[in-house]
Amino acid sequence: MNVRVVAKAVIVSLKDGGHAPLRRIDVAEALLDTAEDRERKYDVLVQIAGKTVPVITLVRNALKGQEPTNTNTAEMVLRQLGFKDIFARRRFDKETGEPLRFTRPQLKNTTI
Repeated sequence: MNVRVVAKAVIVSLKDGGHAPLRRIDVAEALLDTAEDRERKYDVLVQIAGKTVPVITLVRNALKGQEPTNTNTAEMVLRQLGFKDIFARRRFDKETGEPLRFTRPQLKNTTI
């Protein structure tokens, strides 16, 4: 597992192979400086205090620029810290109605 709780902090796996602690207060402070996703660029969002922000950006800001392993890790960290209002946008094929699965490069070239 990429997340474990240690003394009111969650240990986050980082993209560079390291680990970093994250606390609720770190997330709350980062929320003040994290912009809402008004352009709808992100697919996984969290709503805290009426503000809807990208999960990955919020966790990255709370970690002072360190990069969590991936969006799933960032989401799990927020859930461990008690933030439960997390939303995932799904994209569907217009003809079949089936959920689409994209690679990262493909996602960068799509719109909602």
